[in-house]
Amino acid sequence: MAGGTPDEHRALLEALLGGRVSGILEGLNTVAQPVLRPSPNKVSGFRVRLDLRGAKPPVWRRLELPGDLTLPRVHDVIQESMGWTDSHLHRFRTGRDHRSPYFITAFDLDEGEDGVLEDDVRLDQLVSAEGDAIWYEYDFGDGWDHVLKVEKVMRERPATVRCLGGRMACPPEDCGGIGGYDDLAAWVRSGYDEALLSDVFDNAADARDWLPLDWHPDHFDLGEVNAILSTSG
Repeated sequence: MAGGTPDEHRALLEALLGGRVSGILEGLNTVAQPVLRPSPNKVSGFRVRLDLRGAKPPVWRRLELPGDLTLPRVHDVIQESMGWTDSHLHRFRTGRDHRSPYFITAFDLDEGEDGVLEDDVRLDQLVSAEGDAIWYEYDFGDGWDHVLKVEKVMRERPATVRCLGGRMACPPEDCGGIGGYDDLAAWVRSGYDEALLSDVFDNAADARDWLPLDWHPDHFDLGEVNAILSTSG
């Protein structure tokens, strides 16, 4: 019952007293489904800002996206523009926390989960105005949470996906979430000071072999990102 409303608590208590528990529990366990807008008649575009939540300094990208991109393609764009390697599961949500409705993936479907499959859902069915946002989680272990927020609605559909700007490299894969990233970033920025090396590594050589080649937390190359986006379709 954690997170239940006062009315739900009262209803469960009354059901317990009256022997009507099963129906109440079924109602409480119903999973909310994401709400989709109808696809607009005219496809426009969106200038959005993509932020990795919890990262300080902020890790972000500014993108131009056609409104008719499906969520699997938005997933690809997030991976490519941030610098992730698509090595883990992901999930799109329509709310601000992990209790919010989400879209299931093909993996979820294979696992027997019911819900709204992300494959045919378009970006412009989820956002339509400045300030609208969707949430994206990558790697359920490390828990990389992103928010993609509309900064501007474009009258015409952009011909291509494009990155307009950004800041910072995304964390290395499997580094242990924001805390592990912070430790690695401080160590690299220090010039690999042994005193700042995280105790998850045996030594500095082990850590440097593990890090992606030439990874630096402050690195961002706009041309490099757009070159990747242009070849991905």
